[in-house]
Amino acid sequence: MKIHTAANVLDLDPQQFDSSSPHSEHNQRRQRKKQASGNRDLSDAYEMRDINAAEDSIDYISPATGVKFCSRSEAICAELLRRYVPHFDLREGLTFQVPIGRDQRGNVLAVDFLVDGVLFEYHPVRLFKNRRRFGDFLSKQEYRAYVDVCHSLSRDQREFFQDSVKARLAKNYFTKRRALLDQHPTYRRMELVVANSPEDFYVLILKRFGKNIPRSMERFMAIFEELRESLPE
Repeated sequence: MKIHTAANVLDLDPQQFDSSSPHSEHNQRRQRKKQASGNRDLSDAYEMRDINAAEDSIDYISPATGVKFCSRSEAICAELLRRYVPHFDLREGLTFQVPIGRDQRGNVLAVDFLVDGVLFEYHPVRLFKNRRRFGDFLSKQEYRAYVDVCHSLSRDQREFFQDSVKARLAKNYFTKRRALLDQHPTYRRMELVVANSPEDFYVLILKRFGKNIPRSMERFMAIFEELRESLPE
């Protein structure tokens, strides 16, 4: 399957896949990733994302508080909010796992956090399927189109293709959540912020609401990873 075929299935613009220019959006994002991660080698990004997706696909219960999180990353965000945002208190249903409606099966839908009047979700784009869903893709067809292309590309080609797919899926996720909030009598007027990565969380939330936060992205990422490693299994 060609990239252009998958682009049609995934509703992507094939022009954004041009990685030949050093000024392309993909290469600019790649340079930002390298700077934020201490210029570590990103050649294994495909495999790394697979590992991270599996890690964050299950619920995590804090052994210290008994609080149930949707993932270990969400637990890390809760700890960082408690640590750096003045007066933030983790209260289920009020500032954490804020209910905003129900799905077609009657399950409660919730936003991760409410921080100083702003609804905040930490949602790394899911490119890999698990027992629950086909990542963030809308259908099995979309997911298979993505997988088929990934297996046919070199690592560099795969990386910029994945970046384009992630951008589209992130936009779709935000649009869907915003539409749901717009139907809620209380939350329809509230701002929604979705962080798709630790870097987004630092820039969009901690820099805006936090005090005495790490001064550099590099230091923040080190703290984020330290928390990831320190949380009990």
